[in-house]
Amino acid sequence: MSDEFKVIPPTTKVLCPERGEGWTLTGITGIHEHTSVMFNGVRYTIPAREIVEHLLPNYINQQDSNSKSE
Repeated sequence: MSDEFKVIPPTTKVLCPERGEGWTLTGITGIHEHTSVMFNGVRYTIPAREIVEHLLPNYINQQDSNSKSE
């Protein structure tokens, strides 16, 4: 993945296979940052790269799957 990407705002929804659906508490402006994400009332600090490369695509793919099955 390129080190350049669009800014990800706070409250962006993400999906973790282990923790379920969550959302970012802070925005992401760089791939080398860490940001806070809330899952089930627990705050985690996660590398931006993990969010951008895995958790955000997981959520988008789930939404796409849900819309296709309706």
